[in-house]
Amino acid sequence: MNAPDVLQNIRSKHPVAYLVLYLFVGWALLVVITHAIAFGAELLIASSDQPIVKWEATDECTDGTRTIYYNSPSLYQEFKVKIKDSKIVDAELGSLSTIGATVNAEQVEHTDSHATYRIDLSILGRPSRTCLLECEIHGTALHMSEIQMRPGKEISS
Repeated sequence: MNAPDVLQNIRSKHPVAYLVLYLFVGWALLVVITHAIAFGAELLIASSDQPIVKWEATDECTDGTRTIYYNSPSLYQEFKVKIKDSKIVDAELGSLSTIGATVNAEQVEHTDSHATYRIDLSILGRPSRTCLLECEIHGTALHMSEIQMRPGKEISS
């Protein structure tokens, strides 16, 4: 029996199983294509010579531990920031996952008003982009952002 005969056999003897198989294969293809398009779009945007702000938000600066995170189809990045009396007193690594990229380096730094979680990513062994997940305190506001840039580039103020 060859593959088309097996599918015909399943289709005629087990129509529900065939439908489930058909729907699963369609869903899997849709997921793969969607992720590939989103990841390719992110790589094109990140290949610019200028840093790209991918996400920004502002919230109240309240005491406690905040989880600052960025989520896209190819990257989930988070870090935790402890705030007391409108000052950053600690910052630590959180979760990180990527699709199609490898993490070369990661680092968390903070002052009393600014915290940064930096990761350097590579694709197929070549550096591809640097991602900065940041938060900054301005008075009673907490400003958060995710910035992506080419490796070796720095943000000019």
